[in-house]
Amino acid sequence: MTDAKIDETNFDKIDPESIIELADDSSTDDDASSYFSDTTSLTSSVFNFTYENGRRYSSHRKESGNHFMPNDEVEQDRLDLMHHLILTLNKGSLYEAPLENPQSALDLGTGTGIWAVDFADTFPDCKVIGTDLAPIQTNYVPPNLSFEVDDYELEWVYKEKFDYIHIRYLMGGVKDWPTLFKKAYDFLNPGGYIEIYEADFTAGFSQDGTYENSIVSEYIKHVGEASSKIGRKMDEAPKLPGYLGDVGFTNVHMKKIRCPIGAWPKDASLKEAGKIAAVVTHGGVEAYGLALLTRVLGWSTEEAKDYCKKVEEKVMDRRIHAIWPMYAIYAQKPLEE
Repeated sequence: MTDAKIDETNFDKIDPESIIELADDSSTDDDASSYFSDTTSLTSSVFNFTYENGRRYSSHRKESGNHFMPNDEVEQDRLDLMHHLILTLNKGSLYEAPLENPQSALDLGTGTGIWAVDFADTFPDCKVIGTDLAPIQTNYVPPNLSFEVDDYELEWVYKEKFDYIHIRYLMGGVKDWPTLFKKAYDFLNPGGYIEIYEADFTAGFSQDGTYENSIVSEYIKHVGEASSKIGRKMDEAPKLPGYLGDVGFTNVHMKKIRCPIGAWPKDASLKEAGKIAAVVTHGGVEAYGLALLTRVLGWSTEEAKDYCKKVEEKVMDRRIHAIWPMYAIYAQKPLEE
């Protein structure tokens, strides 16, 4: 372990001692349709996939192993909504690192590519590459952006180095974070930045005890157990700053953000974020759960689907006041090795 200093100034975007106040109608049941009313569906043309439990996944290349998230249109819509949630929590900011005119950027696990498109528009002189296991990205992109099918856990063969590497929402999709960070370190230019945005679903909590004994909490335990069994732990987010320091990064900064799940907060901005987070979480129950519950824990498809439906109902119940910890982390490669 290195002695790299982690700047935890302004660690919580919201004062950790403060209480998120409940809205006056927070104890009432809420119809799920009210959460979905403002969302839109996006479609993409994809290929090279397999079907399992009624969902579509990337084709199972032997070297990829155990990737359990679907890539169908339902999941693509959820990922785009997750992008909107993160922008809402961060007041529209695409990044936290102090970037100054980056000339090359890499977005690992780009998903639908929505972040990469926004970033390329923001920095038109920056060459941006987005990679993912599945070619599910839009064809309408800025001229400085390209997408590639690639697995970030295999050997990196990029011909150039980057000024900025972006990682978001890969928890459960990485077996070895230190190795991934070492690859990123090697492919960054001196002075370049790496940035990671992840949630720690295993550390969900509530301020009034409404979450801890719910079926939602029980579900998270099952998913956490299954992901750990295949070596893709879901509780690594708080450890990432240490891993970054271990491989040589400096100026490690971490900000922890509390994200409410549901429209129960009194504060208007938190209520808006909570509504979006509820829809994202609702869709994530089956996305995360089906493959892990059936492939790893041995549940039948019917058992897993019925269980996920029960969890989804409680995710939308405003009497459960869950909060997910989310982490915005960035670090810099030293100007001199």
